[in-house]
Amino acid sequence: MQKMERLVAITLLLQARGKMTAERLAEITGVSTRTIYRDMVTLSLAHVPVAMDYGPGGGYYLPDDYRLDPTIFTSEEAIALALGGTVAGDYRLFESDDGLRRALVKLEAALPEEYRADVRAARERILFDTTAWHRRPTTTPFLETVRAAVWGARQLEILYPRSDEPGLQWRRVEPLGLVCKAGIWYLVAYCQLRRDFRTFRVGRIEDVIVCEEGSTPRPGFDLQSYWEESRRRYEQLTMPFTLTLRLTPGARRRLVAAGTMLTQDPHDENVVSLEMESEAAAVAFALSQGAEAIVVAPEQTRADVAATAQAMAALYSGMAQPAPAMDADMSQQVSAAHGEDGRTPSSARG
Repeated sequence: MQKMERLVAITLLLQARGKMTAERLAEITGVSTRTIYRDMVTLSLAHVPVAMDYGPGGGYYLPDDYRLDPTIFTSEEAIALALGGTVAGDYRLFESDDGLRRALVKLEAALPEEYRADVRAARERILFDTTAWHRRPTTTPFLETVRAAVWGARQLEILYPRSDEPGLQWRRVEPLGLVCKAGIWYLVAYCQLRRDFRTFRVGRIEDVIVCEEGSTPRPGFDLQSYWEESRRRYEQLTMPFTLTLRLTPGARRRLVAAGTMLTQDPHDENVVSLEMESEAAAVAFALSQGAEAIVVAPEQTRADVAATAQAMAALYSGMAQPAPAMDADMSQQVSAAHGEDGRTPSSARG
């Protein structure tokens, strides 16, 4: 990001989000805090009324009545916004609203004519399909209710799966924010049962009641910081498991066509590695490929796949035993009951 672009971005961030620390601005813009300090001096010299509060809860801010025209974009930025809106449209937050599309139309109308032509060309030539192959559309029944509670700072009673044993449990929570991760919505809230911040998958909520009580602001809570720390802890607990397979050419082509991320061995194109969530997931994936995949590594996974395949073969071979043959007398009795042509004779029908 060039300096002028960064200065405009900092001004828009302060205008949109209010007070922000130098550390947070540095993180977003990808520079050092020392650079942010110099940028603030530059903005002041350019008559942008940046002010600073010191101490806990402090940061840089702009007066409430200061406005910078938000349509100061380059052609590339305008295209990025338009195409990014197409992707975000699949994860829309307002169930019965088309606010994102209307906002993009207004933005596009405010752009210079040459930019509008670039945006139209980009829409015609670049398409984002965010759905997986053979994936049925999913709905999140209570997303609108949860969103309204987050916006209105209202407490919720949610019926949610228990973490310690099977079954559901009602919990009183104070909504703090919503996060969309890979098309899945999560509610971040203060759980009164656990007396701590918790993350709930909105799609797993079985029922919800909006309470009259409001949510209590949590001093020092920052949604982005909380989510990044939660994601970091989760990734540490679920380190990727590398599975190496020897695939038939047909199986390799199908996996590539389905969007599976494969790392190919430089010496043998049919030997590939991929990251799995766990060893159990690796075993299940290898088995799903049938005879078109052989586990190369890890050795334990190869042994587990072989043992599982043997157990399945034994199970199915036991189920596939032919029915005992009927002796001659029993065969004659059946023929008499159903007639020689297989139909039940009239004398046997009521």
